[in-house]
This record gives sequence, structure tokens and C-alpha cells, in this order.
Amino acid sequence: MPSHDYWLERWREQRIAFHEPGGNGALRRHWPWRGKRVLVPFCGKATDLRWLAELGNEVVGVELAESAARDFFAEQELDHTITDGPLPAYRGTEVPIVIHVGDYFAFDGPLDGRRCDALYDRAALVAVPGGERARYIEHTKNLLTSDANRLVITFCYDQGAAVGPPFAVPDDEVRGYWSDLTRLEAYCVLEQGPPKFRAAGLSELLETVWRSPT
Repeated sequence: MPSHDYWLERWREQRIAFHEPGGNGALRRHWPWRGKRVLVPFCGKATDLRWLAELGNEVVGVELAESAARDFFAEQELDHTITDGPLPAYRGTEVPIVIHVGDYFAFDGPLDGRRCDALYDRAALVAVPGGERARYIEHTKNLLTSDANRLVITFCYDQGAAVGPPFAVPDDEVRGYWSDLTRLEAYCVLEQGPPKFRAAGLSELLETVWRSPT
């Protein structure tokens, strides 16, 4: 799995091609839930956090890079407080958004002990190499209620021609983790994706959207 230093260096150098300033289109097309406590692993400074909150959800993000949490609240012009702890928490004062800063695998859940009942995963599963994904899934399930709603976005490409992250996650593997997910759509994002994939000569980079029953 890419080291903490790898990701922190990318944030320091602003090599964040994975960040979508306008938010993720699939989220906006396919997220139907309101009034949920939504877990967003590896959340970065995604504008999706605010979009989810403005729908009436409570957003619980987890992000390794503290600069990403600072940048999110600064760029969104949102007041916030900072609570110290093993994973410092950047908490919006006007919006129900909190970003816990630190190692995702050290995150035990919100302080009130209530699990999240929804998941939005665009950047986490695809950031974890194959040998570590089962651990990621197990930890994530422990943070969710048994009936949690889920929207998961993955990538599919010839990993023999290019090296992640983001890593390719085959459809069968996704179904092995969550058998109730439905594959809603898949579309090519090669032109919008990281330049290294085009440089490697890939002809296709598919973004695939999965959702639990509504």
C-alpha cells in the first residue's frame, strides 16, 4: 500500500489530479439518500462533502493530510473548530461536516459511538492495492451499520500496462465485498483521468458506479 509519506508528499506538492473541483457527477446522478450519517474515507478536500451536507446528511470524512482538511474549510469559506485527539477533528460550525485527520485504520468512528448508516467511496477503495483491500473493507464495515446505504465508484483498466494508484478493481471483486451492490453505469474517463494512464498508452479507463438498494 502506498505509504503515508507518499500521500502527504503529493498533498504538499499539490499533485492531486484525483481532486475534482466541480465534484463528482456520478454522485449527483445516483445519490438518493437524505438524513444519513455518511462515511467518506480518504475524503481529501472534496466539494462532494458540502453537496452531501446540503442534502441534509451528516458527513463524516477521514483524511490523512491535515492540509486537505484546512483547505476544504478555507476554500468552501466555512467556519470550523478543531478538536484535538488521536485523530484531530475539523468540524464545521454551520454545516454538519467533520473531517477526522489521520490514518483511516486508526479511526474508530464518531465520538458519540453511533455508526454511520451510509458510505460514499470514490477515492478510497481504488487507492488501496489488492493485497490490502480486504482489510480496508473489513474496517469500513465495522464503521457502518449492517444496513448502511452505499455508493461506491471504482476504476477498471489494464493494470499490466499502467500502475496505480488509482488501482483497477474488477467487477467480480466488488461483488465479492458487497453482493447486494448494483452496477449502475460505466464510462470512459481516460481524458479526464491522471496523465500517466494516457502516457502508458491505455485506450480505456472506465469509471464504474455501484449502489446498494434504495
